[in-house]
Amino acid sequence: MFGLLLIGVAVAVVIGSAIYRGTIDGPFGAPFNTPQAGFESDVTLVCPPSNTLPLPPDQVGVRVLNGTAKQGLASGTLEDLDGRGFVPLGATNWSRSYAGTARIMFGESGVLEAYTVANQFEGAELVLDTRKNATIDVVLGETFSELRPILAAELDPDVPLSANAPCLPASLVQAEPAPRVVPDDPIQRIAVTESASPSPSPSQ
Repeated sequence: MFGLLLIGVAVAVVIGSAIYRGTIDGPFGAPFNTPQAGFESDVTLVCPPSNTLPLPPDQVGVRVLNGTAKQGLASGTLEDLDGRGFVPLGATNWSRSYAGTARIMFGESGVLEAYTVANQFEGAELVLDTRKNATIDVVLGETFSELRPILAAELDPDVPLSANAPCLPASLVQAEPAPRVVPDDPIQRIAVTESASPSPSPSQ
């Protein structure tokens, strides 16, 4: 009896060793996988927070840049956005040309602002950069003609923001370098000023 037990143990050791070396398959249908040390993806679109509505326009600061040779395109579009309630942060030329419709550039703290502005444009491209505030840059391209109509379904303030494409959290997207000069955030500055103001003293 003792001899049979030793033989059984020896057989188990031989089989276990073969499985470990990969010479034979083990009893499990799926292999053991080690997670990758780093995350890699071709997705560059940042997801908006789930079930989040667009921000009121007066809480979004926007600068418009002209990526075309069309004169007055940036200033005219900024005027239109101002008329819709957005906070204008200036209009200027971009340092290079842009072949698309509208390139929305924003930092990690401006995801809601970016999607709120992007709704105003047909076919906008959203690009995460390294700016630290919530200001938005809009680069107008060759295929841009005008903002979406005010009554467009995409501008319904009661419809949650949506990427409508594969996306990732901002922490998993590689940010592009921000422009050398980023606008100050007047909305943030106002909020800080108000919070820093001393409370009125009670009446004597």
